[in-house]
Amino acid sequence: MTVILELKESLDIPIEADCITPSHFAGKTVTQIGNLSIHHGNQTLILKEFFKITGKAGKTPADTEIVIKGDLRKVKMIGKSMNGGKITVEGNAGMYLGAEMVSGRIHVKESVDAWAAAEMKGGNIQIEGDAGDYLCAGYRGSRDGMQGGRVYVAGDVGREMAAHMRKGFLAVKGNVSSPSAVRIMGGTIIVVGNVTERMGIQATRGMIICLGKLEMMLPTYKYSGTSERAIVNYYLRYLRSRRPDFLREDIDTSDKWMKFIGDFAEADTNEEIYIRAFSNTHLLSEVRK
Repeated sequence: MTVILELKESLDIPIEADCITPSHFAGKTVTQIGNLSIHHGNQTLILKEFFKITGKAGKTPADTEIVIKGDLRKVKMIGKSMNGGKITVEGNAGMYLGAEMVSGRIHVKESVDAWAAAEMKGGNIQIEGDAGDYLCAGYRGSRDGMQGGRVYVAGDVGREMAAHMRKGFLAVKGNVSSPSAVRIMGGTIIVVGNVTERMGIQATRGMIICLGKLEMMLPTYKYSGTSERAIVNYYLRYLRSRRPDFLREDIDTSDKWMKFIGDFAEADTNEEIYIRAFSNTHLLSEVRK
């Protein structure tokens, strides 16, 4: 069953609409859904004041899909703490999309603002455009970033991506800004595009695979050789099986990968970073000096 939300007009002041989840909609009539509370500035209003609502919700979150239309860049918290079902955003989305998500699927046809998938615990998020700062990160002062689930970004990603990440899978087709993967403690990250410097600061566990150019490797990482890598090929096959559009056909099992271990600024140094040698001859020349 599908509920369709159409934004009535563009927003000047953002709204916080954490009620837009299949869990909140399931088992409710259109009238009941329209009366769900949202925050607009310092006011508490109801959903139907901003959205035209049609369709029918399912009896359970798993049976409920939400389709949202309009310029949603100032609609925050879509899918926050979502636990089952599906949300499709036919355009851009505001801050905190899928934050603290537990299960279900979110598909954004364009870009998202900051803090998407913050402290995500499970589920699947597909973003066809760019993602803002703090994707899959932990909130300020928190030691827990992404803790599970899968996130795919077809565009570029802003600063502090995956800070404090513990578990989960994150794939980015575009470029990633600095810093990224700060203090990660687990999980797998694949970046198809380029990465600026300061990747993996104070990281202790997890794995990062970079197919594009990495401007500079931190001096606190130790070079561990260049060769074919079965583990890298496994994860690339996994990515291709789910998002074949992310990978070019010229990436194959014969490619060589530079392995770095760190961050040796920390006591626990089990983070592994694999860099495609073909795209990073500048790093290869440095480690061979």
